[in-house]
Amino acid sequence: MGTDALEVGATSRNQTLNRKALTLVGGSIGHFIEWYDWSIYGLLAGIFATQLFPAGSVAASVMASFAVFAIGFAGRPIGAFILSPMADKYGRRALLAATIIMSGIGSLIIGLCPTYAQIGIAAPLIIIAARLLQGFSSGGEFQIALTFLNEHASPKWRALSASPQMISIGASVLVANGVASMTTYFLSPDALSSWGWRIPFLLGAFLSLYGLYIRRCLQETPAFFKVQDHRGRTLIAILKSLFNYPREALTVFVIQMNTVQYYLWLIFLPTYANLIGGLDRSTGFVANMIATLVYCVAVPLFASISDRIGRKPLLIASAACFLMFSYPLLSILPGEVSFSGFLFVAISGVIFLALNNAVIGTVFAELFPTEVRTSGIGIPYAICAALFGGTAPMVATWLHGLGGPLYIAGYVMLICAVSILIYLFVAPETFGRSLD
Repeated sequence: MGTDALEVGATSRNQTLNRKALTLVGGSIGHFIEWYDWSIYGLLAGIFATQLFPAGSVAASVMASFAVFAIGFAGRPIGAFILSPMADKYGRRALLAATIIMSGIGSLIIGLCPTYAQIGIAAPLIIIAARLLQGFSSGGEFQIALTFLNEHASPKWRALSASPQMISIGASVLVANGVASMTTYFLSPDALSSWGWRIPFLLGAFLSLYGLYIRRCLQETPAFFKVQDHRGRTLIAILKSLFNYPREALTVFVIQMNTVQYYLWLIFLPTYANLIGGLDRSTGFVANMIATLVYCVAVPLFASISDRIGRKPLLIASAACFLMFSYPLLSILPGEVSFSGFLFVAISGVIFLALNNAVIGTVFAELFPTEVRTSGIGIPYAICAALFGGTAPMVATWLHGLGGPLYIAGYVMLICAVSILIYLFVAPETFGRSLD
């Protein structure tokens, strides 16, 4: 009888562990796929630009491809306004399945899109439509997934428990860099530019199908079940209730402004080093992979620290580091930058970035009550992402043309200075708050 009880207890513990693992994977896999899609576009834009965005020069084609990268972010606010209140009304689980389907369709369209030589102006228009669909999906994915993970997380180790979502950003960039590296290494330049660049996008579509399979098995969050009575509210009423949280919305917006550093260091840096320092693309991808691996290790480490000392110290530390060291780091890249020099710049930046990203998902979740949590996070987040995130590579290219690394660093430093002021005088410390 005692043996039977032990077996039942062991089975119950295994089921609990499996359910927790499924929750972590299911909650973060959509974010992984989303950032894989966006990353692979940024990493390979210099390769397929001339196929889909012909212009007078290679630089102009790259500029056009990054412009479409930015246009994709225009779909984010629309997705946030539509999908976020739906998640607050109907639940997190159902909307997570919808976002991952849309992301996969966007990747499939890009991977199968004919070239400009084949269908003319329709080619870039199709890419724009696919990017807008992915942007619409992303407008819901981030806040719904982080709400899902934080509402399932243990209060004592909330940031650490929710960190897989932010780790998934690094993991997706790592995989995207790996796929980009292998694609550029094993294929000839002609094959790469004609059809090889499509393979990573088709892989993204396949990953979305797998993510949908995982998310079908997820359970709704306990916190959402406790506010089931609020499901009678209309979507408009949910949006109107956000006016009660102006300070919290401003905090989300300002924190999200620091996404510029993410796009500069984890997406744009290899392309930038290639343009101004002649660094070989495959070498830059390899160095970026190493730096991204450092990021993946640093995020849970810093998250566990924030579960002991609070969220604001890490946010301030990240902004202060970028404020002081952006220009010294970026000034290393012009000229003939070496592998070790580029690696130093990349690793330094991702450590600063990990300080921020280790806590932002949990900070966002702790700012708002359950009934408006997804909407409160998603709308200011998506608006800011459209203004600052998607434009980062294009703005960086433009600023470099005006004044080189100094102008790019100045842009980052201005964002960090504003952030520090908001952290010190406006943003609340959310550490220890209940999510019920």
